[in-house]
Amino acid sequence: MPIGPIVGGLLLTHFWWGSVFLVNVPVVVLALIAVAVLLPESRSAARLRLDMVGVVISSVGLAALTYGAIEAGQKGWGGAAPVSAMVAGLVVLATFVLWERHVSRGNGRPLIDLTLFRSGSFTWGTILGTIVTFAIFGVSFTWPQYFQMIVGTDALGSGLRSLPMVGGLLVGSQVGNRLLPRLGAKLVAAAGFALMACGLTVSATTHVGTGYGVLAIGITVMGAGLGLALPAAMFGAMSTLSKERSGAGTALIMAIRQVGGTIGVAVLGTILASTYTAHLDVTGLPWQAAQAARQSVAAGVAVARQVGSARLRRSVFTSFVSGMDNLLWVCAGIALLGVVLAVLFLPRRPGAGAGGAAPQGHDAQAS
Repeated sequence: MPIGPIVGGLLLTHFWWGSVFLVNVPVVVLALIAVAVLLPESRSAARLRLDMVGVVISSVGLAALTYGAIEAGQKGWGGAAPVSAMVAGLVVLATFVLWERHVSRGNGRPLIDLTLFRSGSFTWGTILGTIVTFAIFGVSFTWPQYFQMIVGTDALGSGLRSLPMVGGLLVGSQVGNRLLPRLGAKLVAAAGFALMACGLTVSATTHVGTGYGVLAIGITVMGAGLGLALPAAMFGAMSTLSKERSGAGTALIMAIRQVGGTIGVAVLGTILASTYTAHLDVTGLPWQAAQAARQSVAAGVAVARQVGSARLRRSVFTSFVSGMDNLLWVCAGIALLGVVLAVLFLPRRPGAGAGGAAPQGHDAQAS
């Protein structure tokens, strides 16, 4: 995580934008070699057939949901494309769940094991992990735009300014490692969500002239809360599963978290875009220029530069920061909801499953 923003910023500053994707190819090659050489072999006692119908249905549904989320996050819900794509994606995913139930009832091998949700620890741990991802995806969608468009940094500078969150994450995860065996998942997760809410609240006080120090404090505290909340939630979800079911449980949690993050981009991006559009003052601009300025903060800055309007530039800045603050307030509210849900529903000391899983192992896996 510390290397990613820095390397990505360097590549975007000096090379073609597609290099941020290609740089991962040698990393994947090294990972494949490491898996082949170092990872011990493990096999199931029974040979399982892959549910190809489930693979196709879930892939189509997630692709449609992701496309709709991106469109909504960038352009709002004004057009037909975001709404249609999101609705289509949710309908297809609902069909996927029905298909999986049909396969299970026919004694087949479904792609996901829906019986995992019979465990309250797994269900609520998954929900809390998804809440974390919902908030983090929305924040990650916003901060790079703020640093580059409002503060005026380049891609590398934006990556460097995000590093305090990683520092907080490292501290929070180490503290959580020590507290989880003593206090249990309930209290550690609740404390993590409370810290996230505090960090997001501090960040939500940002104005156009606010120095980076305030935002750095908020980012650091939020990272520390993330380091506490996410591993604790994942331990709460995984600790009741047997060793044989842990792989299926991990895969299902990751898929649901990605869906939550996708919806987070759509919902929180819409809050940002709608606030920006509502506050932007385009009085006196030609219709075409006004429409372009409303598209995004980057477009607004470009239009202000083209027409040489300092007033429009100030309006773009203040409108975007107002939208960002509203987004962060919503994320803070979501984090407080996480506190309540953790206290009410997450077991204090969920028992280990048949595999005898230890807190440290699950915490490391979640991290």
